Amino acid sequence: MKELPDGLYGITVRGWGFDHERSAELLLEAGARIIQYREKELPAREMIKQAKRVKELCESYGALFIVNDRVDVAYASDADGVHLGQEDLPLSVARRMLGGVIIGISASSVSEGIRAEEDGCDYIGAGSIFPSTTKPEEKVLGLEGLRELVALVKVPVYAIGGIKLEHVKILKSLGVRGIAVMSGIYASDDPKEAAIRLLEEWKKA
Repeated sequence: MKELPDGLYGITVRGWGFDHERSAELLLEAGARIIQYREKELPAREMIKQAKRVKELCESYGALFIVNDRVDVAYASDADGVHLGQEDLPLSVARRMLGGVIIGISASSVSEGIRAEEDGCDYIGAGSIFPSTTKPEEKVLGLEGLRELVALVKVPVYAIGGIKLEHVKILKSLGVRGIAVMSGIYASDDPKEAAIRLLEEWKKA
Protein backbone atom coordinates (compact mmCIF):
# COMPACT_ATOMS: atom_id res chain seq x y z
CA MET A 1 0.00 0.00 0.00
CA LYS A 2 1.20 3.50 -0.84
CA GLU A 3 2.19 5.77 2.03
CA LEU A 4 -0.42 8.31 3.10
CA PRO A 5 0.89 11.87 2.73
CA ASP A 6 0.66 14.56 5.37
CA GLY A 7 -0.62 18.11 5.02
CA LEU A 8 -3.72 18.93 3.03
CA TYR A 9 -6.22 16.16 2.29
CA GLY A 10 -7.95 17.59 -0.77
CA ILE A 11 -11.64 17.02 -1.49
CA THR A 12 -13.11 17.85 -4.90
CA VAL A 13 -16.38 19.75 -5.29
CA ARG A 14 -19.09 20.49 -7.81
CA GLY A 15 -20.04 23.94 -6.61
CA TRP A 16 -18.64 27.35 -5.66
CA GLY A 17 -18.01 27.78 -9.39
CA PHE A 18 -15.90 24.61 -9.65
CA ASP A 19 -16.26 21.17 -11.18
CA HIS A 20 -14.41 18.12 -9.88
CA GLU A 21 -11.59 18.30 -12.39
CA ARG A 22 -10.87 21.99 -11.84
CA SER A 23 -11.06 21.72 -8.06
CA ALA A 24 -8.69 18.74 -8.12
CA GLU A 25 -6.28 20.69 -10.33
CA LEU A 26 -6.36 23.64 -7.93
CA LEU A 27 -5.59 21.42 -4.93
CA LEU A 28 -2.79 19.60 -6.73
CA GLU A 29 -1.23 22.85 -7.94
CA ALA A 30 -1.33 24.11 -4.35
CA GLY A 31 0.57 21.02 -3.17
CA ALA A 32 -2.01 18.50 -1.92
CA ARG A 33 -0.87 14.93 -2.55
CA ILE A 34 -4.05 13.06 -1.67
CA ILE A 35 -7.32 13.89 -3.42
CA GLN A 36 -10.79 12.56 -2.69
CA TYR A 37 -13.43 12.63 -5.43
CA ARG A 38 -16.67 13.46 -3.60
CA GLU A 39 -19.92 13.27 -5.57
CA LYS A 40 -23.33 12.33 -4.18
CA GLU A 41 -25.87 12.89 -6.95
CA LEU A 42 -24.72 12.03 -10.48
CA PRO A 43 -25.39 8.72 -12.26
CA ALA A 44 -22.68 6.09 -11.80
CA ARG A 45 -21.45 6.26 -15.39
CA GLU A 46 -20.92 10.01 -15.20
CA MET A 47 -19.15 9.61 -11.86
CA ILE A 48 -16.81 7.01 -13.36
CA LYS A 49 -15.92 9.34 -16.26
CA GLN A 50 -15.16 12.19 -13.87
CA ALA A 51 -13.27 9.95 -11.46
CA LYS A 52 -11.04 8.67 -14.27
CA ARG A 53 -10.16 12.24 -15.27
CA VAL A 54 -9.35 13.21 -11.69
CA LYS A 55 -7.28 10.00 -11.33
CA GLU A 56 -5.22 11.00 -14.38
CA LEU A 57 -4.58 14.43 -12.85
CA CYS A 58 -3.50 12.84 -9.58
CA GLU A 59 -1.12 10.50 -11.39
CA SER A 60 0.49 13.43 -13.17
CA TYR A 61 1.27 15.03 -9.78
CA GLY A 62 2.23 11.81 -8.02
CA ALA A 63 -0.80 12.10 -5.73
CA LEU A 64 -3.08 9.44 -4.26
CA PHE A 65 -6.62 9.25 -5.62
CA ILE A 66 -9.49 8.29 -3.29
CA VAL A 67 -13.20 7.93 -4.11
CA ASN A 68 -15.76 8.91 -1.50
CA ASP A 69 -18.48 6.38 -0.57
CA ARG A 70 -18.72 4.52 -3.88
CA VAL A 71 -16.85 1.23 -4.02
CA ASP A 72 -18.11 0.61 -7.56
CA VAL A 73 -16.72 3.93 -8.81
CA ALA A 74 -13.43 3.32 -7.00
CA TYR A 75 -13.13 -0.08 -8.70
CA ALA A 76 -14.11 1.21 -12.15
CA SER A 77 -11.70 4.17 -12.01
CA ASP A 78 -8.80 2.09 -10.61
CA ALA A 79 -8.61 4.40 -7.59
CA ASP A 80 -5.87 4.09 -4.99
CA GLY A 81 -8.56 3.83 -2.35
CA VAL A 82 -12.08 4.49 -1.11
CA HIS A 83 -13.38 6.51 1.82
CA LEU A 84 -16.45 5.12 3.59
CA GLY A 85 -18.91 6.71 5.99
CA GLN A 86 -20.63 4.95 8.86
CA GLU A 87 -23.70 4.23 6.72
CA ASP A 88 -21.81 3.02 3.64
CA LEU A 89 -20.81 -0.49 2.63
CA PRO A 90 -19.08 -2.30 5.53
CA LEU A 91 -15.29 -2.16 5.41
CA SER A 92 -15.01 -5.95 5.29
CA VAL A 93 -17.16 -6.10 2.15
CA ALA A 94 -15.24 -3.25 0.49
CA ARG A 95 -12.00 -5.06 1.27
CA ARG A 96 -13.24 -8.26 -0.37
CA MET A 97 -14.27 -6.31 -3.46
CA LEU A 98 -11.24 -4.03 -3.79
CA GLY A 99 -8.40 -6.04 -2.28
CA GLY A 100 -5.41 -4.19 -0.90
CA VAL A 101 -6.38 -0.61 -1.73
CA ILE A 102 -6.44 2.19 0.86
CA ILE A 103 -9.68 2.24 2.84
CA GLY A 104 -10.47 5.23 5.04
CA ILE A 105 -13.38 5.48 7.43
CA SER A 106 -15.22 8.54 8.76
CA ALA A 107 -15.52 8.72 12.55
CA SER A 108 -17.46 11.30 14.51
CA SER A 109 -16.65 9.77 17.91
CA VAL A 110 -13.72 8.08 19.60
CA SER A 111 -15.58 4.75 19.69
CA GLU A 112 -16.28 4.88 15.94
CA GLY A 113 -12.59 5.54 15.28
CA ILE A 114 -11.44 2.66 17.47
CA ARG A 115 -13.91 0.31 15.80
CA ALA A 116 -12.75 1.43 12.34
CA GLU A 117 -9.16 0.54 13.23
CA GLU A 118 -10.24 -2.81 14.65
CA ASP A 119 -12.09 -3.50 11.38
CA GLY A 120 -8.88 -2.91 9.43
CA CYS A 121 -9.08 0.63 8.06
CA ASP A 122 -5.94 2.32 6.75
CA TYR A 123 -6.79 5.81 8.01
CA ILE A 124 -9.54 7.68 9.83
CA GLY A 125 -11.27 10.88 8.76
CA ALA A 126 -12.17 12.36 12.14
CA GLY A 127 -14.76 15.07 12.58
CA SER A 128 -16.44 17.32 12.52
CA ILE A 129 -13.72 18.96 14.63
CA PHE A 130 -15.53 22.30 14.61
CA PRO A 131 -19.08 23.13 13.45
CA SER A 132 -18.97 22.76 9.65
CA THR A 133 -20.71 25.01 7.13
CA THR A 134 -20.46 22.22 4.53
CA LYS A 135 -22.14 19.64 6.79
CA PRO A 136 -23.99 21.54 9.55
CA GLU A 137 -25.79 18.36 10.64
CA GLU A 138 -22.53 16.59 11.54
CA LYS A 139 -21.78 15.75 15.17
CA VAL A 140 -18.87 17.77 16.57
CA LEU A 141 -15.98 15.64 17.84
CA GLY A 142 -14.02 18.64 19.10
CA LEU A 143 -10.35 19.02 19.90
CA GLU A 144 -10.48 16.89 23.05
CA GLY A 145 -12.20 14.05 21.22
CA LEU A 146 -9.61 14.30 18.47
CA ARG A 147 -6.75 14.31 20.98
CA GLU A 148 -8.12 11.15 22.61
CA LEU A 149 -8.67 9.38 19.30
CA VAL A 150 -5.17 10.10 17.97
CA ALA A 151 -3.70 8.79 21.25
CA LEU A 152 -5.68 5.56 21.08
CA VAL A 153 -5.24 4.47 17.44
CA LYS A 154 -2.16 3.63 15.41
CA VAL A 155 -3.52 4.41 11.93
CA PRO A 156 -3.18 7.95 10.52
CA VAL A 157 -5.95 10.40 11.37
CA TYR A 158 -7.05 13.27 9.12
CA ALA A 159 -9.08 16.04 10.75
CA ILE A 160 -12.12 17.49 8.97
CA GLY A 161 -14.91 19.92 9.68
CA GLY A 162 -14.92 23.69 10.10
CA ILE A 163 -11.13 23.96 9.94
CA LYS A 164 -9.65 27.41 9.34
CA LEU A 165 -6.09 28.66 8.94
CA GLU A 166 -5.81 29.57 12.62
CA HIS A 167 -6.59 25.97 13.63
CA VAL A 168 -3.75 24.33 11.70
CA LYS A 169 -1.06 24.69 14.36
CA ILE A 170 -3.06 23.10 17.18
CA LEU A 171 -4.36 20.31 14.95
CA LYS A 172 -0.85 19.37 13.87
CA SER A 173 0.29 19.47 17.49
CA LEU A 174 -2.32 16.82 18.32
CA GLY A 175 -0.62 14.41 15.91
CA VAL A 176 -3.02 14.29 12.97
CA ARG A 177 -1.60 13.26 9.59
CA GLY A 178 -3.34 16.11 7.84
CA ILE A 179 -6.40 18.33 7.47
CA ALA A 180 -9.34 18.30 5.06
CA VAL A 181 -10.78 21.72 4.25
CA MET A 182 -13.61 22.56 1.85
CA SER A 183 -15.47 25.83 2.51
CA GLY A 184 -12.28 27.40 3.91
CA ILE A 185 -10.77 26.95 0.45
CA TYR A 186 -13.60 27.13 -2.07
CA ALA A 187 -15.58 29.93 -0.43
CA SER A 188 -12.54 32.20 -0.19
CA ASP A 189 -11.79 35.02 -2.61
CA ASP A 190 -8.74 33.16 -3.94
CA PRO A 191 -9.19 29.40 -3.40
CA LYS A 192 -5.77 28.37 -4.69
CA GLU A 193 -4.04 30.91 -2.46
CA ALA A 194 -6.14 29.69 0.49
CA ALA A 195 -4.98 26.11 -0.13
CA ILE A 196 -1.36 27.22 -0.45
CA ARG A 197 -1.57 29.17 2.82
CA LEU A 198 -3.03 26.15 4.64
CA LEU A 199 -0.13 24.00 3.44
CA GLU A 200 2.43 26.66 4.31
CA GLU A 201 0.94 26.95 7.80
CA TRP A 202 1.11 23.18 8.16
CA LYS A 203 4.76 23.10 7.21
CA LYS A 204 5.59 25.91 9.68
CA ALA A 205 3.62 24.38 12.56
